[in-house]
Amino acid sequence: MLQLIGITVDVGAAILCLCLYGGARVWQLRVRRVQHTSTSGLPNLLALSAHPFEVGRDVIVAVIGRYEEILATLPKDLHGECARQIARRLSVGSGIEAIFNGEGGHFAWTEEARPLEMQLNHLEGLRALFSAPLQIGAFTFDTNIHFGLDRNEGLDAQTRVNSALASANDALNSGRSVELFEAERLAEASWELSLHARIDEGLRNGEIWLAYQSQWDMRRGEPCGAEALIRWNHPTRGPIAPDAFILQAERAGRIDALTYWVVDEAITAALALNAQGRHFQMSINLSAQMVDKPSLVANFAEIVRRRNIDPRLLTVEVTETSSVRNRPAAVQNLSQLRAMGFRLSIDDFGTGEASLAYLADLPSDELKLDRRFVSKLLTHDRERHIIRSTIGLAHALGQTVVAEGIEDEATYRALLDLGCDVGQGYFLGRPQPFAEFCQGLLKMGQRQSGVV
Repeated sequence: MLQLIGITVDVGAAILCLCLYGGARVWQLRVRRVQHTSTSGLPNLLALSAHPFEVGRDVIVAVIGRYEEILATLPKDLHGECARQIARRLSVGSGIEAIFNGEGGHFAWTEEARPLEMQLNHLEGLRALFSAPLQIGAFTFDTNIHFGLDRNEGLDAQTRVNSALASANDALNSGRSVELFEAERLAEASWELSLHARIDEGLRNGEIWLAYQSQWDMRRGEPCGAEALIRWNHPTRGPIAPDAFILQAERAGRIDALTYWVVDEAITAALALNAQGRHFQMSINLSAQMVDKPSLVANFAEIVRRRNIDPRLLTVEVTETSSVRNRPAAVQNLSQLRAMGFRLSIDDFGTGEASLAYLADLPSDELKLDRRFVSKLLTHDRERHIIRSTIGLAHALGQTVVAEGIEDEATYRALLDLGCDVGQGYFLGRPQPFAEFCQGLLKMGQRQSGVV
């Protein structure tokens, strides 16, 4: 056709040019496909991290709670519309046009860095936008949004996006609105990523062990039980705070194995103590990440059968928390444990987000007053009234009240006057290895019997 109008063409060169152009075009389309989600048409997180960020930009990742459940409810042809509606709401609230969409309900963008307090207030304002439900077709959904924030400008784009993503997931799992990724946490990354092997090694060589803190019958003035508390003395890092490595174990998916090890060790201690002819209660803490798992009841039943222990000797302490994902399943599991004979205790009562609701839902046997109330009993009338009212409420429901954090005799006596049943704290006994606990048990009983 070109020759007809007087243009001479080298056929080989023409074919080569067409191949090069076609290859480049195919590559462009492939890159575009890779950098866009298949359902929403929004650019994805790979597109966000493809280029370096400008100086003075924060990276923010928002995650929608129960997003997979929302998608499972919607017809497939509305999945993209769901993501687009969330992105539009974020765009309006942030003033940022480009919102990037990742898997699992993650949405990301960058914006000009503000002073931290202003930025946190800004994100709280964004969160308020999601108090109104989403309307997707004929479906209406309440939404719960959490944010991860990265402000580490010295890092590459991919690392910063991943950091904000990890922080958003932490915020979702912990129930917090915003989680800030600190630069110091990068130094802990190798530790956290290898925690699986480190925990197994610590259990094998005795670095991880149980301490036992006595609990006292305040009317009789004698020990009536103990709480099993996990400890870790690392050879190079030294003693690791329980809250720190338990949180890491939850992140690494090792909390189940760690908890069942604690249960087994605590049963060994309980059997030894009760073999002396006295009824001695053993308390064990249960992570909020485990209470709604389908395997929980069967695993506890198997341990009790294997160890041949009366479950009435064991108290399962559960912290009231908003991080339990499936509350009905959690209540059902705990009710089944109680039906098997386990005693149930609501730990840190009064510090959660729904204390009375938790108390109403859970057929518990015991309330533990948080040390934050107990420590102010002698100096603050408000805390004293709260403790008195809580003790009265618990007794009206047929429950035992345990006060933790008793540091001195005056606090002990005040709690006794208010009708508290059981006490725990440094005044009554510090957490100890089992051998030391047994050796000091009789001596402590003799010393404390004169208190009441």
